[in-house]
Amino acid sequence: MEEVRDYSEEDGLSQDRNSSGMDSKDSTKQRQTWSSQLDFIMTSIGCAVGLGNIWRFPFLCYKNGGGAFLVPYLLTFFFVAAPAYIAEISLGQYMSSGTVRAWKIAPVFQGLGFASQIILMYTNVYYIVVVAWALYYIAASFTSDLPWASCSNPWNTERCFVTGMVNNRTILTANCSNTSALDTCVTNNGTLTPVDAVQEYWERHVLRMSDGIDTPGSLVPGLVLALFVAWVLAYLCICKGVKWTGKVVYFTALVPYVLLTTLFIRAATLEGATDGLIYYLKPDFSRLIDAQVWLDGATQVIYSIGLGFGFMISLGSYNKFNNNCVRNGFIVICINGCTSLFGGLTVFATLGFMSNEMNVPIDKVASQGPGLVFLTYPKAVTQMPLSPLWSVLFFMTILFVGLDSQFASVEAFVTPILDRWPRTLYKSRNRMLIVGLYCVVSFLAGLLLVTEGGIYIFRLIDYYCVSGLLLLAMVFFEAVTLGWVFGAERFYDALELMTGNRPGPWLKICWKYLTPFIINVIFWFQLVTFKPLQFSETYEYPAWSTILGILGSLSSIMLVPLVAGYKVVKTPGSIKERLKRVSIPILKKHQIYSGWMSSGYKWVLQKYDRHDVNNPFNIDDSIDEQTELEYVKPSKSQAS
Repeated sequence: MEEVRDYSEEDGLSQDRNSSGMDSKDSTKQRQTWSSQLDFIMTSIGCAVGLGNIWRFPFLCYKNGGGAFLVPYLLTFFFVAAPAYIAEISLGQYMSSGTVRAWKIAPVFQGLGFASQIILMYTNVYYIVVVAWALYYIAASFTSDLPWASCSNPWNTERCFVTGMVNNRTILTANCSNTSALDTCVTNNGTLTPVDAVQEYWERHVLRMSDGIDTPGSLVPGLVLALFVAWVLAYLCICKGVKWTGKVVYFTALVPYVLLTTLFIRAATLEGATDGLIYYLKPDFSRLIDAQVWLDGATQVIYSIGLGFGFMISLGSYNKFNNNCVRNGFIVICINGCTSLFGGLTVFATLGFMSNEMNVPIDKVASQGPGLVFLTYPKAVTQMPLSPLWSVLFFMTILFVGLDSQFASVEAFVTPILDRWPRTLYKSRNRMLIVGLYCVVSFLAGLLLVTEGGIYIFRLIDYYCVSGLLLLAMVFFEAVTLGWVFGAERFYDALELMTGNRPGPWLKICWKYLTPFIINVIFWFQLVTFKPLQFSETYEYPAWSTILGILGSLSSIMLVPLVAGYKVVKTPGSIKERLKRVSIPILKKHQIYSGWMSSGYKWVLQKYDRHDVNNPFNIDDSIDEQTELEYVKPSKSQAS
């Protein structure tokens, strides 16, 4: 349990022994910070720009009125996503702590930190599987003929077809087979439903899909190896801390833009590309009267930048205290939005080409999610000259985009653990060991997702354990905590203390009113229209797996009220006094705004540890040491 004491000159500044704030005999390392603001911006861009920018935004844009979709998207961007994103970065920088200890700014809501840890645990296990799939396809693309471009492979069935073949094939004789859900039992002169060669490669060779979630089957060796390589890459990029990661992302965050630009130039020169771009961007403003369009616009921008996971709180916590977090946050989120638009141009130029080649409407070839990445685009490259080259470039884009997000996710999970035992775990060797141990455990857990039934578990985790409803609830509680419990005005004081400038009223209005209101509306609309996950038109999840998925959702978000209730129960006094006490922030001297001295505002003052990068000798000490600080004694539940 962390020790929290009343402030006195003996416990405070005068006790430190040298200008570094560390005892000369103590080898404890200080908490790392980014080498420069650009390191932080590049890492944040890599985190915020994820697979959703490539596989979800373009689909929603064309589905909801093309260019008209940008109206709800941009409104949500300015009134929900940008304020919430800036709040998460600023909170991390202000508290210089990971997702758990950062919420000591309002201890009653410290359950938000624990909930984030559970969500990150699920995310780290399942998200990297997409990276493993991309690695598998990259390896398979180093050939003169792509393996999913023909029907002459061992995994293909008589239903297999490629572009140019007749879609319905009459079979004179066929044997009945019930060995796989993918086979159809046919009789003499029966007609088989055609299955694209790309789909058979994905389902029968890469995934080796079983009949359902209750038939997990054996491990798929190729995916096991790909998953292992993915975790090794992730470990090597984050094991030494943010100073090392901040340099790695100059490559991993910039290369996807180079590759995406290359793919766009190639796609734009293909026949039919113009039709795809028109279909993507042509505005249909009549769609704006449809509530679903507004819901899709709002949810897309919230999900795509990773709000509610705790990524940005952890990354922001490694900022120097006086960084301009408001400016940096706005830069990152603007780049995120532009990347979504640009990714859509690349995708729909390619879909327009496919539509022209196959002579079918664009909406028949467009899809979202893994279907776009591992079915639609692989089919498109088979129809291009030098198809293996374009396949490698595309899946390398997916690889780097996925790895960047994985870096941030693992760092966000590990940071609170390092903060809990700083004297030991801030040392480089110990950090490398704890990160390595976590990667090994996550790899072993992820083996469930690379079995023959792993795709069913993957979809279950994606739909329930890191679902939109869950993240909306997290962002709502965050907005309430900062806007009302700690107080938007006091958070403005904190921003002024850090940046030297006081933002205009836009952020304050959003944190207190607009953001919680809009998220609340979206949350209840989604909850009312919620439907259990259905894997496909032919397969529904059994009841037990749906219950398991719902329990996975509750395993994180329920920690918010449970931790709050625990702190209230353990605090002495009447109900009113308890609620007041557990809402008092636990702060250090450099976090105290000078105007609070005469305001009657209360806080619990926490002493500095020698590993603290924000010890008083590392910042401008604008608070008079002799001033009597107003505080209340912390209860035991606050101290923990």
